[in-house]
Amino acid sequence: MKKKKLLVQKTVLMAVCMTCVLSMSACGFNKKNNQNNQNNDPLTGEQMSETGESNTSQGTNTAGGDYADFDTMINDQNTNPNDIINYINTNIVSAGVSDVEYFFRGLLGFGNDIRNIDFTGLEQSRQYMPEDMIAFMDLMKLEADTPSMVMSNEENRRVINMTLSEMLERALLFEQHLEKYPDNVTTDAAERLYMEIATQAITGGYDKTAGISHYYKGATEDVIDQESLQYYQQFAEANPDSNLGRIVAEYVTILRTNQFQINDAVEEFYMGLQERLAVKTWAN
Repeated sequence: MKKKKLLVQKTVLMAVCMTCVLSMSACGFNKKNNQNNQNNDPLTGEQMSETGESNTSQGTNTAGGDYADFDTMINDQNTNPNDIINYINTNIVSAGVSDVEYFFRGLLGFGNDIRNIDFTGLEQSRQYMPEDMIAFMDLMKLEADTPSMVMSNEENRRVINMTLSEMLERALLFEQHLEKYPDNVTTDAAERLYMEIATQAITGGYDKTAGISHYYKGATEDVIDQESLQYYQQFAEANPDSNLGRIVAEYVTILRTNQFQINDAVEEFYMGLQERLAVKTWAN
């Protein structure tokens, strides 16, 4: 009887020990499993790094888009500018800042004459444009309404299409744009127009080699109209702090010194205009 009782006690004790062992193993497994689950992405269930970032985010870069179609249009000089504008209007909403700048750099560098681009087509995208592009677009509306230069089929070149005072004032508007935006998306395009309009206003398109007379000439081919001298002087006095105003003031002095004749001294002045009008020369 005693032996039987002792055997029962041993059996119970072994069962209790086995239960404890199993319980401890289960606790350890659950703890480890819980720690692993805490590092899992709650949406994907994938293992996450210690910083809490899912492994699925590694190597992902959504900056910049694939704009092969845009590049194809820009590189084809036969592309209709309106097609480029339609592309921009379609894609600008979802484009990043760098992509938007890329679009407009491409558009503004397209073709031989930026005046051939109808910027009114971009009105619907105005809210997505950088500030300088909005300002430039407004300037181009002025150029569209009253072009400073127009293509002459007779002479096969662009010719002046404004009075002298209008040319000077238009050039000044582009200078003011460049002064405010000296290193932006529209800088290169605005500089090209500024240099062209300002140069034409001063030289009158004069080209001795090609036999082209000064647009604002006087009674003879080699003399500047004295009435034009008045406009130059008025502009210089009204805009003494502008780059163009200072250049025109110097031009007035040279004309008076040379009795309004287009001689070597005046031609030398003309030759130096491009450097003096370049943004890098005068813009802060």
